Amino acid sequence: MRQAIYWAISFAEIATIACCTTDSLSTIWAITQHAVGQRIRDIPITFPFILGTALAVAGGLIRWWCYRTLGRYFTFQLSVRKGHRIVTTGPYAVIRHPSYTAGIVQITGMIILHGSPTSWLRNSGVLNIPGLKFFVVAWLVQVTVLMINIVGRVTQEDEVLKSVFGDDWERWAKAVRYRLVPGVY
Repeated sequence: MRQAIYWAISFAEIATIACCTTDSLSTIWAITQHAVGQRIRDIPITFPFILGTALAVAGGLIRWWCYRTLGRYFTFQLSVRKGHRIVTTGPYAVIRHPSYTAGIVQITGMIILHGSPTSWLRNSGVLNIPGLKFFVVAWLVQVTVLMINIVGRVTQEDEVLKSVFGDDWERWAKAVRYRLVPGVY
């Protein structure tokens, strides 16, 4: 549910900015302007908007690719299922935990998109709604804790896979040396 709300807000922001800069969408722009006020008119498409959107979309697509590649082996809980094998294709041929990397890229994009000084979120006045700033700060704290926990989760997953798959895991770990960032970690 939280992701659906986030994506709805993100698409609304993208549509609003696109409407402001495209004459062919003038009817939608008129409705949007009436609904949220004149302040949006001056919000330009900026480098942080493009970069944040690109990172959020790319991270989401890579995560989707990871889910599709793992298929029935994907779980949110750390577990090994009956008949489980190590998946070494697709993004798992590049780094061992690409879904986490994609999640980090996606969240980084969201922070750039919505946190830049020129973002709709910061310029529209919507943050003046009582309690919304607290919600945003709480979300940032949650995301920070999540990012820190990912490093520990990666280590746990490697240990479980190594204990269950032994030599198969060792061969894969030698071929795919990096956990989250190719050439770095």
